[in-house]
Parts: sequence; structure tokens; C-alpha cells
Amino acid sequence: MSAARRLANYLSVSQTNYRLIPHRITHSAADSAHAAHLPAAQVVKSVLLRDCAGGRYTVALTPACNRLNMHWLKPEVAHQPVLARESELPDVFPDCSLGAVPGFGQAYNLDLVWDDELGEQPCLYFEAGNHEELIQIEQYDFHQLFHGYPHAMISLPHEAYVEYHVDELRGSVH
Repeated sequence: MSAARRLANYLSVSQTNYRLIPHRITHSAADSAHAAHLPAAQVVKSVLLRDCAGGRYTVALTPACNRLNMHWLKPEVAHQPVLARESELPDVFPDCSLGAVPGFGQAYNLDLVWDDELGEQPCLYFEAGNHEELIQIEQYDFHQLFHGYPHAMISLPHEAYVEYHVDELRGSVH
């Protein structure tokens, strides 16, 4: 497998150094973190939102172990956000596997918002547009690619995740 064509092209044009990390087939960012033996705080969960007022899409990025709080999104980022339906994904991400929402929304001309916690990680791992690989980039590259997009505290650790992964959140991976 390889990264989705638009993602690979975007990363190449932006001269971003990245590495593909293979893992078994998964269907969530938290499962991808576990399958690739990575801290979930460094794996990016990408959530596609649709603005009910204008229909514009926004990709919200949080750590895989967190849950997005849409009430914390500022109106200028997403006025009336709702989760996009799975049936909308093929039109927005035509070169990606269904459900593998890539975090590089700029490659698809989408608005972005990211959680401040991501900017503190030494490196980050994004869906590669499929369910079997992650794209690894370093913190410097993350800031180069995402510095112009809005960011704030938009998520908190998901209670169910915290309950089962306390050691991982403290820094050790099991």
C-alpha cells in the first residue's frame, strides 16, 4: 500500500519529510495507535465536520485518545458543525479508503482546526488515506504545515480510553 495520491503529492510539493508506518488493518485512530505500538497522544484522529449553515467541510484534528468537543469550536471555524455522514466521505476524499479520513485537509482544499495538544508532540502520525498505514512527520514539519490554521483546546481525553490506557497516557507504551 501507499499513501493516497493527493496526500503523497501534497507532502512532496510542500517538501515535507515523512515516513510510512505499516500496521494491521484498523478502523479507528486509537486502534491504529495500538496496532503500530505508538502512543495514542501522537496519533492524529481526523474528524470531518460539515457546517449546517453553508455546507462547508472542516477537518478537526485531535489526539487519538481524545474526544472532540464541538461546543469548543469557535463560530468562525465552524458555525453550526455536525459530523459528516460516512456517505459524504467518498466525494470529499475520492482517493482514500472509506472511513480513512486524512488529517491533511489542505491537500483537499478543506478548512482545518487542530487541538493544541498536537503541537506539543515530538512527532505525529496521520492516517495515510487507508486503514493499513500511518504517515509520520516530525514536530517541526507539523508546525510548518499547520501554523496558519486555527488551533485551540478542542478535545479532552475520552473516559473509556483513559480507563483502559492509563499507563500509555503516562508515557509508557504497552
